[in-house]
Amino acid sequence: MEYKLNDKTRVDCLTEKYAVEFDFANKWHECIGQALYYGQKTKRTPACVLIMERGEKDLKYLKRLRYAVYNKKKIPEFKTFTIKPEHINSTF
Repeated sequence: MEYKLNDKTRVDCLTEKYAVEFDFANKWHECIGQALYYGQKTKRTPACVLIMERGEKDLKYLKRLRYAVYNKKKIPEFKTFTIKPEHINSTF
């Protein structure tokens, strides 16, 4: 569920544990920045969900994101997830 912060920015999805930013795979770097900011503002673990619109072609972006946040533990707590576009509006 989207959550509006006091500075009028919006977290795409705020859960008890995570501040989650959704973005298309080629915007992986923007996803990191926004998730980190929202995580700090809400005192939650930052998380990125990359929308893998082009399947295998988007894997390079997922690898870049994971390298940036997990290599040598540069960011202590950060979660990454992927989703295919057709699953975004699925009902459970």
